[in-house]
Amino acid sequence: MKMIKCYIQYEKLEAVREKLFELGVPGISVVDAKGIGKPMSHLKSDKDLKVPQFHPCVEISLVMEAEGVEEVLDMIVKTVQTGNLSDGKIFVLPVEESVRIRTGERGKQALY
Repeated sequence: MKMIKCYIQYEKLEAVREKLFELGVPGISVVDAKGIGKPMSHLKSDKDLKVPQFHPCVEISLVMEAEGVEEVLDMIVKTVQTGNLSDGKIFVLPVEESVRIRTGERGKQALY
């Protein structure tokens, strides 16, 4: 199993949500976030700016079977990519275990 964490612009959230469920992901979590990306490029382009500023974004987290990860990554990139700064980032992490608290199911059974 893998966890996908992606940080994207708010405006892209609904499109990503719709496409994730079209692909059959078992569920997602969304958190409001703030981030700073490529701070040195911002500092070099604006000599008056001493500290990089936060930009609002949304964090989407999901856990799924490893076999479907590439398809999900490709979809997210195609859906949110504009070629501009602040398009976001995606991270993929290993998941050792999952447990559905209500039933006690573990592993892949806990996802669905």
